[in-house]
Amino acid sequence: MDMARPQFGVLTRGQLLSAGVSGSAIDRWARAGRLQRLYPGVYTVGHDVLTTDGRRLAAVLACGPRAGLSFTDGGAVWGMCRSWGSRFHVTVPRGDVAPGLRGPIHVHLTTVPFAVVIRDGIPVTTPAHTLRDLATVLSDDELEEAVDASIQLSLYDQTAIDAVCGRGRPGSARLQRVIAAHDPDASATKSGWERRMLRLVKAHGLPRPEVNPALVELGLSPDLLWREAKVAVEWDSWKHHRTRGRFEDDRRKTIVLQNAGFVVLRFTWRHTKDRPEWVAAAIRTALSRTGRSQTR
Repeated sequence: MDMARPQFGVLTRGQLLSAGVSGSAIDRWARAGRLQRLYPGVYTVGHDVLTTDGRRLAAVLACGPRAGLSFTDGGAVWGMCRSWGSRFHVTVPRGDVAPGLRGPIHVHLTTVPFAVVIRDGIPVTTPAHTLRDLATVLSDDELEEAVDASIQLSLYDQTAIDAVCGRGRPGSARLQRVIAAHDPDASATKSGWERRMLRLVKAHGLPRPEVNPALVELGLSPDLLWREAKVAVEWDSWKHHRTRGRFEDDRRKTIVLQNAGFVVLRFTWRHTKDRPEWVAAAIRTALSRTGRSQTR
């Protein structure tokens, strides 16, 4: 059947009924072998051997319309880790799954709201939710590798992770701990970085910059600015700049400043903490290029 092709050869009874196939015809086709029953109400069409993705989709469809592939199976679909074990992990709102469901499915019932998106044709929990799930089953090293993979694949979103983590939600504390250990910037704040920078500037005898000033003509606000010297300093935060939108905004901001003649320096929390002399020297060099390196 053509409608089964984009679903790896898998269809539900509900989909067949919606397509105009009668219930008696479905039962007749199943008896004749035209449909092969995988789970209650889930069939494969013309496939003796399903692909892994077909078996994943069948497991999710068997658990209802609000179910999502999750844990290591969800992580494998996102490309964050490899799946392991003999059963597919599926997260389901409590009460959605029929108690008689059998088969190679590990059903995770939850009362906590969660979102499901379609990835490569399969309903799967969001990357943030998947990472939180992985924090309950992977080692610290494996979890850090999953976080790294999510960053490389542009899936990492700290705001979304903060939203799915919380008191009483398994994996939350461990995920946040691994993220924080992965890069100290993850637990830093912009205001804390600014205070540290101002102390650094004063300690090294540099002119005091403006903090978050508005450059109305450019429609933006640098973190620190030496206006006359046309030097701007920006904070590169691992936590706050790892979403696609913020990453793109940062790059646009840098280009706009540079096109307007500003020297743009970008520092992390670790730079200001572990290499303050180097940070001060870089600022002093930038200021000296326009003759504005005098101390205050």
